[in-house]
Amino acid sequence: MKKCRFITACLLILLAFLLFNIFNRNSTIETFNADAATKEEITDELVIALFIEDITNVVTNFYSEYYSGEIAVYDYEIEIVDIGKKEPGFISVKFGVTPQVGAHNPLGYDELVYRVDSSGNKELAGYEHLKTYEVPEKFQKYMIKPIE
Repeated sequence: MKKCRFITACLLILLAFLLFNIFNRNSTIETFNADAATKEEITDELVIALFIEDITNVVTNFYSEYYSGEIAVYDYEIEIVDIGKKEPGFISVKFGVTPQVGAHNPLGYDELVYRVDSSGNKELAGYEHLKTYEVPEKFQKYMIKPIE
């Protein structure tokens, strides 16, 4: 009888451990836009995906002087404004970025220019803040100073 209780208790502990691990996993998988159909749309998505971490870091760093709350940079709020070979041996990519606060409240519009070599090394070559949006009242408490 004691052996049966011990085995049952062990099985319940094992089950609890497995359930905890299954439901505690970060199972969010980012996906591309299912509606992108043309080669250009797919290529743009791929380029944005390869740059989004750098773009997010640079944009967050820029706005940290003005805003202390959480800033989101969504891939669908980034566009490729221009791409080309501006100088021999390098590709230049200009992104238009609209960072968000809260659900979908634009904070500003910025253009970032990256210079990429043939090994895939990328370097931020320019950052220009072009437009400032009014921050909703509920997010005003996070404003440090007006965005210039």
